[in-house]
Amino acid sequence: MFKKLQKLDYWIAVPYAILSMLGVVMVFSATQGTTTALSNFIKQAIFVVVGLFGAFSLYHFNLKILQRRKFLNQMLMVIIAALIAAKFFMPAVNGAHGWINLGIVTLQPAEFLKLALILYFAAFFAREPWERHVPLREQAVARFDVWGLPAFSLLLVFIMPDNGNGLIILLILLAIFLASGVSRKVIALVAAFGGLLFGFLQTIVRLADHYFNLSGGQHYALARFTSFANPWDPSAADASRQLLYGYYAIAHGGVFGVGLGNSLIKPYLPESNTDFIMAVMTEELGAVTTAIVLILMLILVARMVILGIRQRSQYYRLLLFGIATLLFIQMLVNLGGVIGVLPITGVVFPFISGGGSSYIVFSAAIGLTLNIAATQQRSVSIHPADTLARKDYK
Repeated sequence: MFKKLQKLDYWIAVPYAILSMLGVVMVFSATQGTTTALSNFIKQAIFVVVGLFGAFSLYHFNLKILQRRKFLNQMLMVIIAALIAAKFFMPAVNGAHGWINLGIVTLQPAEFLKLALILYFAAFFAREPWERHVPLREQAVARFDVWGLPAFSLLLVFIMPDNGNGLIILLILLAIFLASGVSRKVIALVAAFGGLLFGFLQTIVRLADHYFNLSGGQHYALARFTSFANPWDPSAADASRQLLYGYYAIAHGGVFGVGLGNSLIKPYLPESNTDFIMAVMTEELGAVTTAIVLILMLILVARMVILGIRQRSQYYRLLLFGIATLLFIQMLVNLGGVIGVLPITGVVFPFISGGGSSYIVFSAAIGLTLNIAATQQRSVSIHPADTLARKDYK
C-alpha cells in the first residue's frame, strides 16, 4: 500500500490539497458574522477529512470491480431510489426537491449520479466499442436497453427540477460519447453547434423572452434563466439581485481584495458559501487569488486529459476524460453564472464551495484519477550500450 504512494501524481494531489484547504477557509469566511459560521466550518472540515479518506481508499481500490455490469446497475438503482426519495418525500429547497435531509447531513443524489454515469458509460464503451462500418444510428438503436437506467435517472434530475446538474450530466455524457470512437465528422458538427449555441445564448434568450414573455411568468427556473440576458432591466430586479450583488463583490475586491473576512457584500448573497463563493473570494482575496484557483483547476483538468491521451486502455481513457469534463464544466457553469455569461443554475465550484455531497464526489474522482496515474506504464530510458538492461526490459 505504501509502495504505491511513491507513484503519487503530484500534478493532481497538490492542487487538490490546496483547493480543499482554501475551500474550508472560504466556507467559514463566507458565513462569518452569522450563527452558522462555526458549524459550517466544522462540517466542511469533516467533509474534507471524509473526502481525503475516500480519495485515499479509491487510490488503492481495484478498478476492475468498478467495471462489472452488475455492480454498475446496482449502483444506479441505489441512486435512482435516492432521487425518487428526494423528489417525492423531501421538502423543496429554492424550488427544487433535490436533497435528502438525514438530520446531521444532507445528501444530494444528483451529485453522486454524475460520477456514477461516468463509470457506467466508460465501462460500457470499453466493453462495446463503436463499429466504424455500421451506421451510428443503427448502433444507438441496437444498444437502446443500455440507456434505460441512465435516461430514467436523468429524467428524475430534470423534474426535481435541478437543471444545472442535469445540464452538467448531459455535457459529461456528450464528452464521453465523442471520445468513445465516433467519427471526426460527428465531433466537428457537435463542436460547431455547441460553439454557436454558447456564443449566441444571450441573444437566443432575449428573443425568446421578447416573443414568449418568459420573464413574465412566475417560474423560478425561468426567472433565473432570463435574468442573465439583461440583469439591469428594472422589471427583473428580484431575479437579477443575486447576480448584481455578485458584480458588486467582484468590483469591490479589485486586484488584491479587501482582506479575508472583510466582505461587505456577502450578507446580501443568499448562497454566499455555495453558489456565489467565488464572488466572495474575489472580494476578500482579490482577482489574483481567483486567477490562482482557476490555474490550479486547469492544471487538474489538463493533467487528466494528458493522462487520458497516454492510456492504452479505453476504459481508463474514457474515465479520465469524463472526470476532466466534470471538473471543467462544473467550474465553467458556476463561474459563468457568477460573472453573468451563463444563467445562474445553483451548482457549486469544485473543492471551494461548501457542501458534503459535491466535495465527496469530487474527491472520489480525484482518487480514481490518482489510481489510474499510478498504474500507468512509464517508459524507461535505457542507455543504448547497456545490452543487459535492454534484454531484461524486453
